[in-house]
Amino acid sequence: MAPTILGIAASTRTQRVLLTLEELGIEYDLKVVDLSKGQHHEPEYVEDHHPFAKVPVFQDDGIEIFESRAIARYLAAKYKSHLAPPSDDPGALAVFEQAASVEYAYFEPAVSTLGFELIFKKLFNLGDTNQAIVDQQKNLLSTTLDYYEKQLQNQEYLAGNDYSLVDLFHIPWLGYLRNRLNLGEFIDSRKNVAAWADRISQRKASKAVSAKAAQH
Repeated sequence: MAPTILGIAASTRTQRVLLTLEELGIEYDLKVVDLSKGQHHEPEYVEDHHPFAKVPVFQDDGIEIFESRAIARYLAAKYKSHLAPPSDDPGALAVFEQAASVEYAYFEPAVSTLGFELIFKKLFNLGDTNQAIVDQQKNLLSTTLDYYEKQLQNQEYLAGNDYSLVDLFHIPWLGYLRNRLNLGEFIDSRKNVAAWADRISQRKASKAVSAKAAQH
């Protein structure tokens, strides 16, 4: 039986799971949880699937997992994929986890906070944009991308010369940064980052997920 994802293709976090499945060539069933209708806040969903009322949730062979990065790591381990290093290679694993931590602790928080300040506050009448926070997060994003620019001088991808989950985790937010926040200059002004972003966004899996997201 194909695994099931509870989520919506327009969600950046759901896209991480879809990207992983597409990269691995695994068929799946996407059951839509409509965030615009508040379905993720329904008591049954919170009680049975996600205690924090978020998407995605992943169901496979009697296992249910939430948190997109955990789901991606589960899939990479289950299918012994090149997307993550094996546990018996501590050096490669440390490099991978360091790069993954930078994405989790610095890159995504900067972009998601900018999204909240520049888009969602106005959309949901949550108050005025806090320019001090915007400036702070732009500085954090610049620092992070400057670090990536240096890392990518001598390697193709963020954890080395092989494409991995670390790169995949960035794909939804890179598109969001360029297309929703109109901050593509943060990418384009850095030669190595721009080439890397183009490389990972042109993958077959990336195009497939982008097409699904565009339908929602």
